[in-house]
Amino acid sequence: MAVFRIQSETAAAEVTEQASEIVSFKDLKTNTEHMWQGDPKYWAGRNPTLFPMVGSTWNKEVVIGGNVYHMGNHGFTRHSLFECIEHDDSHVVMHLEDSEETLAQYPFHFSLNITYELKESTLSVRYDIENRNDVTMPFNFGLHPAFNCPLDPDEAQSSYSLKLNAPETFDSNHVHSEAVTRIALDRTLLEQTIIIPSPKSTSVTLTNGTHGTEVLFRHYEWVAFWSAKDAPFVCIEPWHSHGDFEKTEVPFEQREGTILLKAHGTWHTEYGIRVF
Repeated sequence: MAVFRIQSETAAAEVTEQASEIVSFKDLKTNTEHMWQGDPKYWAGRNPTLFPMVGSTWNKEVVIGGNVYHMGNHGFTRHSLFECIEHDDSHVVMHLEDSEETLAQYPFHFSLNITYELKESTLSVRYDIENRNDVTMPFNFGLHPAFNCPLDPDEAQSSYSLKLNAPETFDSNHVHSEAVTRIALDRTLLEQTIIIPSPKSTSVTLTNGTHGTEVLFRHYEWVAFWSAKDAPFVCIEPWHSHGDFEKTEVPFEQREGTILLKAHGTWHTEYGIRVF
């Protein structure tokens, strides 16, 4: 599988054709790998793009236009093969469009471009989705990047925390917090997923105070944090949409967070990852 490398003086990133995942993002000053490497002992994912579904519906079925479709958890993009359409030392553009396989799960023609651009120690990632239909196209969208934690095997994961740049309240399995700017890595809560609705923050930093990974985002409707049992990683997940939190019997286009893109329109979003 082809892998495309981009590099600055301080960092280097690698993106693969399979799922257009970031398979490496290293701080070259310390040669530290920040991206989770997908060990299937814990979780084989790395940083999937969640399209056209975030999570899943309560019954694993999607109703579009009165027809029932079956789509895997987080949609099909995480399993799709992308094509590289641009690449130089500082940026790479990956492309995906509909196929017979996607149309069997999601009856719309679309184009998805993901642009990765590296400047110093910050990787900017932009998503452009084009509706190639004569009708409105509903879809969900979210991100699921996982970061090594701890960054050094000699460190304790408990020395890390999530630092927000604005006070936030969060929910996890009916636990509701007061407004905080720091979230300790409570393993039980992480395994159940911590969710912040309507975040005021524009960045979250996973750090022990010395080094870490910062995720930068704006205008997302939710941000979530998750990890697998005993796993040495933490996911920081900006979402525009979400899976069903409870039984929900409405068509796909009426689900909370569903984006409605007009015929032949284009929608975009972006986020960034900084290593230090």
